[in-house]
Amino acid sequence: MEKRTVVTEFGEYVEYSNHGYVVHGSHFCIDAYQYVAADQEWLFCPACNLKPKVWCFDNGRSTACGCWNDRYDIFSIKDESIMSVYTRTGGTSEYDGDGLRKNWNKYCESGIVPCSHEMLRAEGKW
Repeated sequence: MEKRTVVTEFGEYVEYSNHGYVVHGSHFCIDAYQYVAADQEWLFCPACNLKPKVWCFDNGRSTACGCWNDRYDIFSIKDESIMSVYTRTGGTSEYDGDGLRKNWNKYCESGIVPCSHEMLRAEGKW
């Protein structure tokens, strides 16, 4: 987590950021993101101390926590979508329905992003 002092005409304050996203104490994302089921299995974000909201759809899965710059520019962990697996393999037997939670928890434990949009694209996934 990065720390910087912001100076304004009204004074100064300390701002923290996580991978380039300002750390806040609340979720701020589009309504498609929902609170996770079985949230006891999801770890708290090491930067904002929130559990994520998730958005799962045919061609993507992603998280949103309290690390964001605006409603559409949020820190997010990703996982391969079911349609990507189907297109790549011709079936869904390789699809890990718990992959997003595993990637999120791996990030929370290590601080390293295990799966991003760019990483998926480099592997021919989405």
